[in-house]
Amino acid sequence: MQVLALAAAVLILMSSGQDTTGGFTQNGAQVQTSTHGTEERDPHDSGQQSVNDKGSPDGTSLRSPSPSLPPKWKGGADPRGIVCDADDGCPGSAPPADPGTPSPLAAPGTPGLSDVARFLVGNPTATSEPGGWTIAGLETNFIASAGEREQTGTLLGQPVTVHFTPVAYDWIYGDGSGQTVATPGQSWAASGLPDFAKTATSHAYEDRGTYTVTVTVEFAARYEFAGQGWSDIPGTLGLTSDPITVTVKGVKTVLVGQTCDENPSGPGC
Repeated sequence: MQVLALAAAVLILMSSGQDTTGGFTQNGAQVQTSTHGTEERDPHDSGQQSVNDKGSPDGTSLRSPSPSLPPKWKGGADPRGIVCDADDGCPGSAPPADPGTPSPLAAPGTPGLSDVARFLVGNPTATSEPGGWTIAGLETNFIASAGEREQTGTLLGQPVTVHFTPVAYDWIYGDGSGQTVATPGQSWAASGLPDFAKTATSHAYEDRGTYTVTVTVEFAARYEFAGQGWSDIPGTLGLTSDPITVTVKGVKTVLVGQTCDENPSGPGC
């Protein structure tokens, strides 16, 4: 009787057009019912198979595949582990930054006179002729010694060569007068001139006495950083000589009967 009642219930459900699932226990086994049929399972079977509306007879799931992920660049970190291996770029991502050409060593700044002053070493010297004395009213010849010079070192963090050229000579003669000339001067003999002749650097003292003389040499500077060519620095740097002294003597004219060669002990000899 129970079997007949169950069969009648199943027929009623099928005739109503509803997809209804249910179940009951028969002889210790669970029975699942649906419009697709009845399935009996052993309660001791721990494995469970499910059949959905798109199931296959062997129980394999036929779910729709997940939507495709946008590809990433090779080596990119995708949250789901997908990596694009295209060497020429992948759609959906910005191209990697072009590393470009490596930048050269940064050029140093522009140095000024204060930057290169420490490379200018060695004071000039001053000499006079006659040496250490002269005669009032006559020309005293002065000579400066200061040639070109060059130093190497480090400037603004870069290897540098600095070259100095003397361009002017400022003479102070010690009697309140002086002059600036473009030549260091040279001896009377080198100039082919007689003693006490006027030169570009000479000076005539009017009064007797002792005078202190100096010369300041003005140097133009230029520099060269490695492989970058020479550049001039506006202005000049000055170096002053150690002072020298000149004693100026007076001359008296007297009448004598003999020359100094004839009478070396005579007046003025």
